[in-house]
Amino acid sequence: MSENRVEAKVDVEVVQKKDNLDDFLSKESSDIAQRLSRRSVQKCEPYIAPARDYSGREIYLDANENPYAMPISLELMMNRYPDSQPEQVIARYAEYLGVDQEEILATLGGDSAIELLIKAFCEPKEDKLLYLPPTFGMYQVTCDLYDVETVTVPLRDDFSIDLDALLSKLEAIDNIKMLFLCSPNNPTGNVIPTKDIETILEATRNKTIVVLDEAYIELSDQASFATRVKEYPHLALVRTLSKAFALAGIRMGFVVADRNLIDILRRVIAPYPLPVPAIAAAEMTLSPEGIAHMKKSRTKILQSRKKLEEALAGISIIERVYPSDANFLLVKVENSHSLFEYLSEEGIFVRYQSAPALANMLRISVGLPEENEALIAAIKRYAKGLEI
Repeated sequence: MSENRVEAKVDVEVVQKKDNLDDFLSKESSDIAQRLSRRSVQKCEPYIAPARDYSGREIYLDANENPYAMPISLELMMNRYPDSQPEQVIARYAEYLGVDQEEILATLGGDSAIELLIKAFCEPKEDKLLYLPPTFGMYQVTCDLYDVETVTVPLRDDFSIDLDALLSKLEAIDNIKMLFLCSPNNPTGNVIPTKDIETILEATRNKTIVVLDEAYIELSDQASFATRVKEYPHLALVRTLSKAFALAGIRMGFVVADRNLIDILRRVIAPYPLPVPAIAAAEMTLSPEGIAHMKKSRTKILQSRKKLEEALAGISIIERVYPSDANFLLVKVENSHSLFEYLSEEGIFVRYQSAPALANMLRISVGLPEENEALIAAIKRYAKGLEI
């Protein structure tokens, strides 16, 4: 055998051994991670956001973002840790809401606020959390992570709450420590009537923490419960700058609640939960000029929502456009999966709904006027193709 062939054989054997070792180490790493992780984590399905191409060719109407970016320019020193709770951000947000500064906790987005509340108040494998599906998926995901059993009271066919069924469940089931309400609700877009929320708050007084997710409240005409947290010390609001304030990229959220409830949350929040750029951007956004910008973009979004709703309702394959108090519309179509795939191929991304209660429905965020027009044109092309 020639020297070259011997060297080639040796090289192949070395590569094979290395591949076998890599496979072994990879399997060992996977096995030990799975074996030593918490059982509740092993059963969790991750909440995965789809990857995006920001080259400018795609239209994203799938994440309920504000398309009117907040004009922010920052020059920052980032070699020091930030304040645990940014004083100026808290002061400005308190003034905006009309509450005391001690009634606000700033968090890393609304998701972090949800997690903090469950972590602080719900005992794993002991307490229960009640929510009303279909609604925001992170309630269930976070309960799964912390081993908190969930109880559900499904919304009616028109997505209104079944108040009698909810009150009955609260009365019949022990250890319901927390109740989540979402108003305006994601993904259905409707609000819970104020009187119904008041009834629930009275029924749960001294028994259950009621979390009212108001992520989309600025897009609604319904009044926030922020100024009523003294009246209801068991009420906690989840708020965010991601939607109306157009700051989804900085992940700034808040819990608004009675100061005693906020004090409990301070015990479980990380010492430095917010990065310096997020704090600086939030501070600018909550200035008088930033709030004025938010209100102008809100007006544009609501005008576009009305036009989009009317245009969608006029397309033959759209069976229903549900009324919305948010920056998105839920629509029922003949074949949602087929339309979703077609729009994706056209570079237009909306949110597919897989829950049985949302069969053949898509959630469509309100975009810029030209994005909404491109969406309507694409759906019309799809509908025309079905006629051939």
